[in-house]
Amino acid sequence: SWALPRATGPYLTGTAGPARLTGIDAARGLALLGMVVAHIGLTSCGLTSPEGLLSLVHGRSSVLFAVIAGFSLGIMTGRTTPHRGARLVSARLRILVRCALLLVLGALCTVLDTSVAIILGFYAAWLALALPFVRLRASVLLALSAVIALIGPVLLITLPAALAELGLTSTAADGNTAVLSFFIYGTYPGLLWMAYILLGLGLSRLGWGRSAQLWRLAGAGALCALLGYGGAVAAGHALGVPEPDRPVVVTPADPSQCSPGIDPSGLPGGSLPGLPGSSGSSGVPAVPPSSDLPPGPTAPVPVPQGDQGAEGTDRPVAEADYGPLSSSHWSSLITARPHANTSFEAVGSSGVAMLVIALAQLIAARSRLVLAPLAAVGSMSLTAYCAHLVIIHAAALAPGSGNEAALWVCLALVLAAATWFKAFARGPLEHVVHVISLRATQAR
Repeated sequence: SWALPRATGPYLTGTAGPARLTGIDAARGLALLGMVVAHIGLTSCGLTSPEGLLSLVHGRSSVLFAVIAGFSLGIMTGRTTPHRGARLVSARLRILVRCALLLVLGALCTVLDTSVAIILGFYAAWLALALPFVRLRASVLLALSAVIALIGPVLLITLPAALAELGLTSTAADGNTAVLSFFIYGTYPGLLWMAYILLGLGLSRLGWGRSAQLWRLAGAGALCALLGYGGAVAAGHALGVPEPDRPVVVTPADPSQCSPGIDPSGLPGGSLPGLPGSSGSSGVPAVPPSSDLPPGPTAPVPVPQGDQGAEGTDRPVAEADYGPLSSSHWSSLITARPHANTSFEAVGSSGVAMLVIALAQLIAARSRLVLAPLAAVGSMSLTAYCAHLVIIHAAALAPGSGNEAALWVCLALVLAAATWFKAFARGPLEHVVHVISLRATQAR
């Protein structure tokens, strides 16, 4: 029925009842609000100021969102026991229909011209590509995720040159462009980001009813975060990488003292001129001069990434310096900065995602209402995501507009979601997607 289901039973249980994982909803809500801050707010580095703490949302929010996307895929296909037979076929068909609808919504969001990297199209492609893996055991899924996280970044910097020799580039005027953009050239390249989807899918196959399991997940997440971010710092200094990652605890008075891997967004235009990762006039991030590179290839190959920060592009100005170094040189892999798409970042941000999910579920197990504001947003994340883009467009907000603007947008989303679920059991866009995908599987 097109009629929205009314809210019944405990608050925020939706149509799933008490079995709904409130902690997952809360983690998804946190990821979405983090993306709002990344798209609008102004951040610095360090941990001793609000701007410094807010810098933690860059990169990690979208990774958390992707991991939970994989988790949601697992829920739709059977949770700890994957569906089989006709039930699995029906679930896969419903997911494919959802993917098609997400592509449409992503296109509509792009029309708003907000200069935000729209994730919905990638989200749709990830879910579709992950369908062949839904029958695999948790251990196999987690192992595949680890393998992709390790080899994906290497492929991302080696394949472009090889493909260019074959005439396959991100600017080719043929149907290959979409595939190449998804796997290699896009803001969220599938050659790495599928690791996050498979991680979430693997986690969904584990038991979530025991606190001991959640504490183990939290410990594993903390360890991965330490290995990813700490490993990048240690390797960068040990190998003499130009402008290596460095931890910043005390927020400096001058944002320019932040390294390009930690805080470009605190500066006007989000750029540190002359440093690796800064955008040039061509829109392709600048490559450090060959004289600054350690021994190795002397001709880095720029990877087309789109005009970062320019009008109508796929990366916010405030995040313009967050992104992969456009270089085939090995040193571009020795960083864990946001959106660097390296193994260090993948391990570190995946660890943060696991830690957040575990802690959110532990808190929700004790009291569902503590996380109710976040869970409300997470329960209608598709609606909230599209709504925040409409707000950015309508209010003419831009990356770096300020944290007050980001706060008001976050509060508006939380209040709207919390109020909505007092009356209804499903978000508006979520309901449209649910009904259309359900009817598609029932068609004869």
